[in-house]
Amino acid sequence: MYTTLCISNNSIKILSFKGKRISRWGSAALPEGLVRDGLITQPGVAAEAISSLFKSLKVPREKVIVSISGLSFTYRFLNLPRIKPDLLEEAIRRGAKKDISMPLNELYLSWQLLPPQGDEQTYFILGVSRHLVDALTQTLEAADIVPYLMDIQPLALARAAHRGNAIIVSLEPESYDIIIVADGLPTVIHTITPRSKGATLEDNITRLADELTKTVAFYQSNYPGNKLDDATPLLLTGELAEARDTQELLRSMTEYNVEILEPALEYPSDLSVALYSVNIGLALKKLPARKPDKEDPVKFYDVNVNLLEEKYRRVKTPKTSTKYVVISAALAIAVIFLYPLYQSKNQISADNSYLGDRQYRIDRELNLTSLIAEEASVTENITLELTDNLQTILGVHQEILGSRGDYVSEYGEIISSLPESLYLTSIDINKESIIVEGETESVFTVVEYATRLEENGDFLKIRIVELDEGFMLQDETGDEETEVEPEEFITFKIAITR
Repeated sequence: MYTTLCISNNSIKILSFKGKRISRWGSAALPEGLVRDGLITQPGVAAEAISSLFKSLKVPREKVIVSISGLSFTYRFLNLPRIKPDLLEEAIRRGAKKDISMPLNELYLSWQLLPPQGDEQTYFILGVSRHLVDALTQTLEAADIVPYLMDIQPLALARAAHRGNAIIVSLEPESYDIIIVADGLPTVIHTITPRSKGATLEDNITRLADELTKTVAFYQSNYPGNKLDDATPLLLTGELAEARDTQELLRSMTEYNVEILEPALEYPSDLSVALYSVNIGLALKKLPARKPDKEDPVKFYDVNVNLLEEKYRRVKTPKTSTKYVVISAALAIAVIFLYPLYQSKNQISADNSYLGDRQYRIDRELNLTSLIAEEASVTENITLELTDNLQTILGVHQEILGSRGDYVSEYGEIISSLPESLYLTSIDINKESIIVEGETESVFTVVEYATRLEENGDFLKIRIVELDEGFMLQDETGDEETEVEPEEFITFKIAITR
């Protein structure tokens, strides 16, 4: 029996299956701000909520497959020549180091071999933030849960859809995921954050349609030989997908066939597929997908990686040959019988050489005594000089580390300091500074955010470099514009000196 756990910013969802059938499911709300951009800010509170839901549903806490929304990750498609298995990990890490800008020691890496193409082998490489994964596993352990497998939600949704070509859009209150599946592979993954609470559904769907157009254009520019045609379905899922208004707006703003994602798995009729599609995708990590139509088989390649593989990787113990066991035993027996003779011989040799050795040492000590006093002062001076040099080196090393900073801890501080009504649209971290951009409803909220960052004391300088005012119209009907009160919002840019 397996259990899937999906954690989002505002809820937790559990779906349990026994054999090949879904047996139980349920959800619980989470306090606002408990989970932000994949970071669990209060592990104790989250653990209590998770434990309570497991207890109420009476599902086992073993073999739990988990995911969390907003998890920071990076992915690449890496082409390698055919190499020996024992050299594969080193080759993948070398290739990932060239393609991925983040330091690999800040990521958990996992990978999967894709269908072969010619003489090269293509691997899907996935890196996730160690800081975020560790925070999640610590929370689960506090709830008496040892995670069995872990996945990112876009890959789970692609697995649930099980399509050869499709555009999958997950609409959750906190984020919109866009996944392009082409030739059976999840090729492009893009996540956007909806506008602030004051924005209407139409505002957010308009923005989604615009990002969708850009994402498809990006895909087609990188894969010019495999265009997405008008017949490509746009599969909707997520909490906001069930609303008819959402579907109608997307149909009017895009050229694709908008459908509700239908998972490749048998499920109870009273299960809300849109709400539990990620859980279903997680379940399909262990369950076989529904058999495709023989007349129209689906060419889908499941990227089924485990984000916890590197964290919990076990070192293989080499097997000992029986031949060496027998030889070792024989040698041990021989040593047992011969050891007394060997010990007697050693004792005689030691006694014979003792007097000569003692005399030699006395003579040597007498000769060295005169040199020790002279060398002592020289050694002391050298030691003092080396100590001064070491302190200088340590100071330079600390200065270098200080200028570089800890990307993960700084990212967590920027996210945890956010006021409730302020939303970030981008974070650009370089060697000397961090540029944070976002939106909010008031200038005072921006000032409050900058003040929080400054009070933490981990940054050298905080400056608000841009404040722009924008307006959104709430309604427009027919050919005649209706006079409405525009809604104001503020965009900002904060420069942080590291």
